[in-house]
Amino acid sequence: MARPNALVDGISSLSSPRETLEARPGERPSRAVTVNFQGGRSGQLDLAVPRSAVWADVLDSLRQANESVYVEIDPETNAITELLLPREVKVGAITDTGDAVEVELIISQARHYLRRTNPDFQELLNILQTAREEGTSVLVTETQDDREIIDVKPSPKPPVEAETVAPPPVARALTPVTLPKAQEIFNSLKAQTCNPMSAPPPCIPFMYPDDGCWGRAHEMCRLIIITGVQPQKVWIYAGSQLRAASQNNPFCEVRWGWHVAPTLLVSTGSSSEIYVIDPSLFLGPVPQTIWFDVQGDPSATLVPSDASVFYRSSSGYVQYDPNYTQTQQVLTTYRNQLKLRSASSAGPPPYSSCVWKVKAIAARCLSKNPPISVKQDIYGSVSPQARTLRQQLAVILSRC
Repeated sequence: MARPNALVDGISSLSSPRETLEARPGERPSRAVTVNFQGGRSGQLDLAVPRSAVWADVLDSLRQANESVYVEIDPETNAITELLLPREVKVGAITDTGDAVEVELIISQARHYLRRTNPDFQELLNILQTAREEGTSVLVTETQDDREIIDVKPSPKPPVEAETVAPPPVARALTPVTLPKAQEIFNSLKAQTCNPMSAPPPCIPFMYPDDGCWGRAHEMCRLIIITGVQPQKVWIYAGSQLRAASQNNPFCEVRWGWHVAPTLLVSTGSSSEIYVIDPSLFLGPVPQTIWFDVQGDPSATLVPSDASVFYRSSSGYVQYDPNYTQTQQVLTTYRNQLKLRSASSAGPPPYSSCVWKVKAIAARCLSKNPPISVKQDIYGSVSPQARTLRQQLAVILSRC
């Protein structure tokens, strides 16, 4: 086993911070939290370590939700040295990429890889292939930022059937809104952005763009409908790979297999146009053409849907969440991911270094390619508030 100190288990309890007895003579005792796992093991978080308070918060959130956690525990000190969030998923396509296999996880928009350099590669691959063949769920743990699968276990929970029957249709016609109204709606949603260090509910984790878009989109649609405006959704499916610049990822970009966001019908004068509401990528509502362009895959496919569709696969299979139960579970998961990233060595987003990295990429791109005349047409109908440097650079990058 490559990680002999790893444990995937549920959490039975966390102690209150206490004064430990292991302090050396003359030293001040350190405060610690003891984490008790359902299988009988325990580990400690030393609150003198800055990340420990965040880890304790995440662990208590998982305990309340009866979710499993992946930890690594030092056998000598009993200190928890790693904390990751396993996800209960089904397995889709498994594609050989040479030095790894790419694994489609359902539901997840991110791209996930099992590296051949992993000592447990064949064992983990066998579990994934069996789960795919049998249609069963597994708990998959992967590294925080580069999406490398490091652990796979059968799900400890009984299977739950997803809701695939459409709810009763809402008898409300789509009515165009003005661009200022669309910006007002956008601003009200953007105001729900999580503080990356604490991420208290009911905030929306826009600053964790890596995954979870279907939950964010469903919650945004719920909030938009409350205002009396009827949104829809637009789904984009990669032809090769979606790739968008982001200041909220330590690598300064995110890569997806698909993505989804709410849409509004916006009156642009004599006609109407579809605008996308996506605070994970933009600072305002943007035409669907721009939203498509910044994701860097000209061969991608756009598919509209009703706002009631919670998840739609590339083949057209749909799930619904009329009570928003699954939506809240998704938001909780990615609030916790945002907190873990913020407590890591990368620190909390946004990452200032990403601005310069994207600028450098765009400069190299323009030095090798003539100026893109269509860029002026794309931005002609965008409000001044939405003409951000990041948007322009992202479009340049996507066309290079």
